[in-house]
Amino acid sequence: MRIDVLMYEGVAEVDAVATYAVFANAQRRGLAVDPRLVTADGATEVTGCYGTKYTGLEPWSPETARVLAVSGGWILEEIERGVIPRQLAEAKRAGGNNLVLAGIDSGALLLGAAGLIGGRPATTHRADYERLKPWAEVIDARVVDDGDLVTCGSGWFAGVDLACHLLVRELGAAAEVVALEQWIGRDRQGTVWQRS
Repeated sequence: MRIDVLMYEGVAEVDAVATYAVFANAQRRGLAVDPRLVTADGATEVTGCYGTKYTGLEPWSPETARVLAVSGGWILEEIERGVIPRQLAEAKRAGGNNLVLAGIDSGALLLGAAGLIGGRPATTHRADYERLKPWAEVIDARVVDDGDLVTCGSGWFAGVDLACHLLVRELGAAAEVVALEQWIGRDRQGTVWQRS
């Protein structure tokens, strides 16, 4: 299962890297995941919101990825520019129903601006609930799972919780995720809202 974690200028480092680290650790443990740090425009280097430079990035592949994880960051500027929202809409068209969009923290706002939430249940950083309301039915939960749209809420470890949830959901890897959590030294937190 290919997992593309989107990197862009101003991306929130911890959102992207913590999520990626869970998937990379799962891969080292033998789970069938292939995580990648990617860009939409083919750039091989970006700078995060705290000034960290990331190099060796590769182009995303929405046609072959199962998950496209979109982190928070300097998203208000990106929404105003409109480039990343347009690219996300194109990625979803290319990936179709097979592509799961995962909004990490305020990354859900980029998905909303791309027209990819359309009133569906979603969550984001609590400080951004009002910003998300025009696009989503805002749910106050740690992880909101609505099939091909999975979002997570506030905090530096929200992406860790989202990644663990997706590993269990997609691969049935509950025992492996428990072992991974024990190795990390942190159990998942909060409620998972899932359509029944």
